[in-house]
Amino acid sequence: MMDDEVAQLLDRAPEFADRYRELVAWADGDPGAAAVFAELADYVAGLVAEIERTRPTLERCLAGVEEVAGRSPDAEELVVWSFFDGLSPDDVRRLHPWLGPRTRALLDEVDLPASEPDGGRDRAGDHPGTGEGPC
Repeated sequence: MMDDEVAQLLDRAPEFADRYRELVAWADGDPGAAAVFAELADYVAGLVAEIERTRPTLERCLAGVEEVAGRSPDAEELVVWSFFDGLSPDDVRRLHPWLGPRTRALLDEVDLPASEPDGGRDRAGDHPGTGEGPC
């Protein structure tokens, strides 16, 4: 029988279900909530490592977009209509903390949704809008 805490976890994080099923198979039945949460820690550590692995590439890509936004006479067409128009509004909001001031200005000019729900507050050492962050 599955513990209530495990059921709650799987309800909120269905992506973890495959790992949970592997753990159940390995334990030949219910592994217990403590083992499930220990496995969750390993799973989350992998997610964090993936963020750290891809973050530098994301930062370099957006730095390139920022450079084009500030230097190219075709900046609006390339940055706004070719790049940002290909992203969902949610993706644009997620990227907002990493956007440089010239990129943000272009987005503001065309009124694309680029404001972060938290107001663009500093997160995890990023300094949105100050020029001190990734871009």
